[in-house]
Amino acid sequence: MNLRELAKRDSAVIVEGEQAGNTLITLSDPLGNTWSVLALLSDIGYEVDTDGNKVAGRTCWATYKAERVKDAGERVLTPRRGWKVKWTDLEGREQKMFVSFSEPDLTLGLNRIFMTANLAVENGAND
Repeated sequence: MNLRELAKRDSAVIVEGEQAGNTLITLSDPLGNTWSVLALLSDIGYEVDTDGNKVAGRTCWATYKAERVKDAGERVLTPRRGWKVKWTDLEGREQKMFVSFSEPDLTLGLNRIFMTANLAVENGAND
């Protein structure tokens, strides 16, 4: 086993290992197809501006094994802008967000999605 294969195996244990304690998220595409996957999840109650200052906002991302989200033909799918994401937080509240963009990691077989609470705000529709 080479180092890349070892890193891919280790990342799978980090994301889905029994002791990892990660979050079950549900991804939904615009057609209503859904996938439930274990993910490393980060939901931070602020953003950082270009000068490095904390500002009001929400930074939210999740990383999961890419092979867990496939179409009927077994092709791995990368969530696109507008896909829905939901999960239950540590206090038992359901959280709902939208995918803003994805960063597939083809070396480790992971996908990281960045989320937003409101696509209309992100698009400037509420300006």
